[in-house]
Amino acid sequence: MKLTSLDSELAHAPPHGQAYEIRSQDGLALRIGVWSDSSTNKGTVFLLPGRADFIEKLGHAMCDFHSLGYSVCVLEFRGLGLSDRLIADRRAGHVDRFTDYQHDVRAAVSAASELELPEPFFLHGNSMGGCIGLRSAIEGVSFKACAFTSPMWGVQLPRILHLIAPPITNAVRTLGFGHRFAPGRNGDNETLNWTFDENEITGDADMFAHLQHVNRKVDDHWIGGPTIGWLQQALQETKYLAKQPAPNIPCIAFSAERDQLVDRAAIEQRMNSWTDSTYQMVSAAKHDLLRAGADVRSSVLTDICTFFDGFTHKSE
Repeated sequence: MKLTSLDSELAHAPPHGQAYEIRSQDGLALRIGVWSDSSTNKGTVFLLPGRADFIEKLGHAMCDFHSLGYSVCVLEFRGLGLSDRLIADRRAGHVDRFTDYQHDVRAAVSAASELELPEPFFLHGNSMGGCIGLRSAIEGVSFKACAFTSPMWGVQLPRILHLIAPPITNAVRTLGFGHRFAPGRNGDNETLNWTFDENEITGDADMFAHLQHVNRKVDDHWIGGPTIGWLQQALQETKYLAKQPAPNIPCIAFSAERDQLVDRAAIEQRMNSWTDSTYQMVSAAKHDLLRAGADVRSSVLTDICTFFDGFTHKSE
């Protein structure tokens, strides 16, 4: 593990953050961002981000967690940010197998232990990170409790595409074309191409402007659209997870009423079967609740941290 670059000012994150390069069990270099000091000793939140996220896009959430007394470890998954990319086209959002992401989660938890970040450890999965985090919880990675915001437990597609996409993407990947972009997608940065009204991420104009600003400033961090292989793996993984029983870990989860990216029905179905859980649907919000306006974002993260407070050492 070694120190690497982090632009806390660009991220609007607390200034004392540090970034580290760590190694996964299968040998990939990954970047984590860590915020921890004497005022954030309740525990450590492992923030597993969305499909196209990198650390500098998440600074506002870091500020909220910090103010609520929690240290944070943000993981850039393989293929994202400054972590190792997997194919020659670094703009392509690709993964060979969704289960490979579990190597990344375990590497981050191991690094946090090495850095002596405060325990207990908590999981927060956002969007794609919610899919990855659910498997981590099912497989018994050591988290005291978990939280999810707009988790990708189902991909929002028209019904006909849900029927035909799996066999088509399986066939295309088998023929060796899994590295190509999914139909209608390319290496462009959608956030930079969208107007505010067109964007599917946030209903807050200031947060959208910040996203565009960060993407322009760090051109080497972002990715474009997903590959056929990523889509095939996402559909396969969400189908598998839907059949698994809820893990034996306390959970709080949130969905966004205006979400156009993940399947809210899949979230509701999962939470209805999760015994030790709390679920809220956030009215009028778009997909990314970590990039909602300050009132909505702070309310969601306060609820998450209040939930985690029940499992900290101080409450025992």
